[in-house]
Amino acid sequence: MNAGTPIRLTTRAAAALVLGASVTAAILLGLALLAPAPASATDPASIKPPIVKKLIAFGATRKAQMAGYSKRHYHQHTWKLTAPKAIVLHHTAGAHWQSAWYTFNGNAAYASIPGKPEKPGVSAHFIIDKDGTIYQCVRLSVRARHAIGMNWKSIGIEFVQEGRSGKDGHWMDRQILDRAKQARAGLRLVRYLQARFGIEKSDVVGHATANGSRYFKEYKGIKNAAGDWFAAEVKRFRARL
Repeated sequence: MNAGTPIRLTTRAAAALVLGASVTAAILLGLALLAPAPASATDPASIKPPIVKKLIAFGATRKAQMAGYSKRHYHQHTWKLTAPKAIVLHHTAGAHWQSAWYTFNGNAAYASIPGKPEKPGVSAHFIIDKDGTIYQCVRLSVRARHAIGMNWKSIGIEFVQEGRSGKDGHWMDRQILDRAKQARAGLRLVRYLQARFGIEKSDVVGHATANGSRYFKEYKGIKNAAGDWFAAEVKRFRARL
């Protein structure tokens, strides 16, 4: 047969080829459905870091306080955190995670506006110790009061880091970034939260940069005047995500 000679099949032979192809396709499809799905790098369950739950007291009274706070500052009468879309980084300004936890649990009135203390007290969803242990303080379905203008749509993460005389917030945050276990735990936690809630890297902000977030909203006209996690340190953190 010449290379250019067309092959002619009988009707029966052509039908047999079509049937064979269909059977093969069905077998391959069946095998594909039976095979376990590969773990995705963005699957939250596959990248969730170890988290120790140390929830602070956040009962009906404190939830009512959070709803009232949200009404005054965000025009939303609710304590619920629905579909968070930002993460705010903080440092504790203390040497131990327990001191931050007790402050959060104490629920002391705090004044965002000078001379006008209000409840609930300050809190954050997570505290990350120097050894890399991640403690969860507030459920992710609940608003924590950790950053002006951001509590309605963000998750707060505190890194344990004390201050030092003559050193500023930049220095404190660099200690966190250079502390391998703590920084690694923070990155793992943020990646997990990003995957779980669809949070963009650009929406991982610092307390000191939160005023510029696209999710910043504050009807009392006040803004953050924080000294933790400035733009330079946030940039370094994001670069590792």
